[in-house]
This record gives sequence, C-alpha cells and structure tokens, in this order.
Amino acid sequence: MKKALLLLFPLMIFISCGDKEDKEISSFVGTWDLTFMGEYENADCTGGLDSTNWDFVQAFGMSVTMTLNDDGTAEMTTTVMGETETGNTTWSESSDGTSLTINGESQNVSMASDGNSFSVTAMDDAYCEDSDGEETSYTDSTSCQAAGNYWIEASCSYMEYTKE
Repeated sequence: MKKALLLLFPLMIFISCGDKEDKEISSFVGTWDLTFMGEYENADCTGGLDSTNWDFVQAFGMSVTMTLNDDGTAEMTTTVMGETETGNTTWSESSDGTSLTINGESQNVSMASDGNSFSVTAMDDAYCEDSDGEETSYTDSTSCQAAGNYWIEASCSYMEYTKE
C-alpha cells in the first residue's frame, strides 16, 4: 500500500502543476530608460522631429526611468541636476499591443522586434493655462488670452525607451 501511495504522490503533483494556467507576461514588463525625446513639427505627428529640448535637459543630467510591473503598477523616477523624484501609478496594455495606458492616458506605442526598446507617440490637445500652470475652462486661444492666460498649442511628441 505504501508503494502505491509513493507512486501516486508524484503523479498528483504533476497533474496539479499541469492544471495551472501560465499567465502570459507582457513584453512591456521591466525597467526602461528614456533614451530620446523629440517634438514633431506638426501636431498631427508629421514633419521633422525637433530634439532641442532633449538636448537641453540632457545637458542638465536629466534621466527618466520607468518600471512596469506585471501586476499593473508602475514607478516613474526622474532625476534632474541631482534631484530625484519618484511617483507610483498604474499601467495597462491594449490587447493588440499598440497602446499603453499610463496613469489613465493612452499612448500609441511600437515595440522593437528585439523587445529591447519601444517608442511612444503622444498627441496632446491644445489647452488654456493660467499663470499658476493650471488648466482653465477656456477652449479657444482668443478667449484664453483675453482672460490673461496662456494658450498652449496642440502638439505631438515622440519618446524612445530602452530596456535596462
């Protein structure tokens, strides 16, 4: 009887392990460094890329690291001139892998074929901002500026992230 139980025990372990469904882990899970950033010439993401701002912040030692965890949480760390700021948020991937939603904002993405880098194309709508940097309810440049605020034109930016 003991021999039968000893033979049955490994079989039960094998069957119970085989029943577990393997959870597919997204290729976006991991730690990523921002390695390039630019703004398209046109708000519809066409034209040349201007990387002047990227060059400028690089001169001040800016670095951005994003860690995407398989549980849907994310950590963003930004360092500029030795000062580091870290924030936690959430993320998800579209079923077709062409967009990431980070902190509630969806971004178009393209993963490199080797899985070691991806790019983000982000379109931002035009908006009105007050002198404190807060968005206002004005929806056109004329009324925004007439109220003494700043009209921020629509834009499209491009970012590249490389896996650590």
